[in-house]
Amino acid sequence: MPLPFETGEPETLAPGAKRQMSRDSGNAPLVYEFLGSLDRSNASDRRLWTYLAFVTYRDYMEKRWPLAEAKNWKGRVRDRWLLLNVSRGTLIRHGIARLWWVSSLTYDPQCEYSLSKTSGDPFAYTKEVFRNEDRLNALFDREAGTIPGLVRAVLEHAAQGDAYSKDKYLGAIMMEARLVYGYRDLSALAAEEFQELVTQAVPLSVPA
Repeated sequence: MPLPFETGEPETLAPGAKRQMSRDSGNAPLVYEFLGSLDRSNASDRRLWTYLAFVTYRDYMEKRWPLAEAKNWKGRVRDRWLLLNVSRGTLIRHGIARLWWVSSLTYDPQCEYSLSKTSGDPFAYTKEVFRNEDRLNALFDREAGTIPGLVRAVLEHAAQGDAYSKDKYLGAIMMEARLVYGYRDLSALAAEEFQELVTQAVPLSVPA
């Protein structure tokens, strides 16, 4: 059973070693390049992601999110394999959807921004997200995480390393941004203003 649109043959995804910090940093760009830029309607179609998990990328899914080893295999099927309902939270937990969605929000095709420009890699921000599994949740499990400029500013801050890259720290910054988002339209800010916003949030998010 083929996909409803022509995409060619996908690159094989590597599940990586268990507990490997960046195991999906190379997989996310491959999924994005295979599917391309989708409109929001198709990108939120639960049938697409369920099909990709069970058919197109089944080998990867069985190794990356195995059911035999899971204590709560029903929960893993629900969260990682199926997409029973569509929300920001379910899309970033689903085994395949999260790879495309994070890429779509961080892809810098012209390498215009700091991390991409320095490395020459349009997926530099995508890979920074997947340096740690928990970082994805810290950045994208909030409404403010759908604003690419804010996500880039936080990731540039995290790229400094050490305490600045801790997920608890990044989560605190995103929490501050969420409070600001409640009374200010962050999507209209310029890159410099995002940097200023993150810098202002830092003193309230002391590294532990």
